[in-house]
Amino acid sequence: MSKLVLDIDGFIGGWGYSKRFVRNFLTDAGKNPVTIRISSLGGAVDHALDIHNQFAEHGDVTAVFSGFNASSATLIALGAKNSRIADNSFYLIHKALIWVDEWGNMNMDDIDQVIAKLEKEKKELETITLTMAKMYVNKTGKTLTEILDLMKQETWLTGEEAVEMGFVDEIFQLKGQPDPIKNEKITAILNYSDLPKLPEAKKPQDPTPVTPDSGKGLFDKVKLFTQKIINNQLKMKEFTALLAVLMIDSLDSNDEKEVFLNQEQLGLINTALEGLKQVELAEKTATCNLATATADLAKFDAIDKTIADAEGTDAKVKAIQDYMTKKPSVQAQGVHSAQDNNQSSEDGVDWDTLNSLPHMQEDNE
Repeated sequence: MSKLVLDIDGFIGGWGYSKRFVRNFLTDAGKNPVTIRISSLGGAVDHALDIHNQFAEHGDVTAVFSGFNASSATLIALGAKNSRIADNSFYLIHKALIWVDEWGNMNMDDIDQVIAKLEKEKKELETITLTMAKMYVNKTGKTLTEILDLMKQETWLTGEEAVEMGFVDEIFQLKGQPDPIKNEKITAILNYSDLPKLPEAKKPQDPTPVTPDSGKGLFDKVKLFTQKIINNQLKMKEFTALLAVLMIDSLDSNDEKEVFLNQEQLGLINTALEGLKQVELAEKTATCNLATATADLAKFDAIDKTIADAEGTDAKVKAIQDYMTKKPSVQAQGVHSAQDNNQSSEDGVDWDTLNSLPHMQEDNE
């Protein structure tokens, strides 16, 4: 059955090739293979991410790049099963952008509000850029640092470079097609779009179609595949405590043992460190409480040897009770009745007067 073809040759978004437009097309296509011919300078990231997911869910989409393709146009193709690019075409990725329109007379408070708003938007752009970068990492096998550097450079890649770097699966040649570098109309469009300048024209390429594995034997293909694994999927499992905090089985690293963590993982590490501080504080508090209890216990041990020799809390409590039971009582000083002969006035008390009071007289009845 012939493949269904959709041309995306303009703005990707609500006023152009929207996620709803693509969804309707794929719904009509059913499970049939689909070819998406792309020649677009990009558009809205939210539409691009949704279209990318639609391509991935369909499962049999081939993306074919032609002309100049940038930004969201590259994102949607990452969801395709296969991707191809013409040898006279170009490919560009960059960090997420947002329109900034702040102007007019402002006082200090107004400026603070603008700064706060821009800081918030900056953090949102960082999150969006990181998400896009991870998508390129999954496609190319490059490190996150390499992808972010390339997005920062905003450099046009030739079709050949796009394939060599892993963004596109295959390059093909169209005989008799004009070189877009020499096309003044396209150059004017790019300048108007404020996109990076075009690369210098290169010498004519070999007319033979080129793919990443073309001309390689089985051994070379296995070597290339192994190298991709080494560059992107070195599993580091020795940091067991860190893996437990991040709730993952292993860390991905490159051949230089470089490991990159995302914002969420850094947050988990920070939370764990804060928890460790709380544990240390609790340990210090417990140590102080133990020292106080030990000092109090020493006071009880000093009362009697039987208490000091008792082992354990229950035994010491029993020893204290036994000690208090066996200790003889001491008669209180003073006269409490007429029969009390201890009427010495050595203590300075006038006991005669005190004992003569009516309530001190013994009832003889």
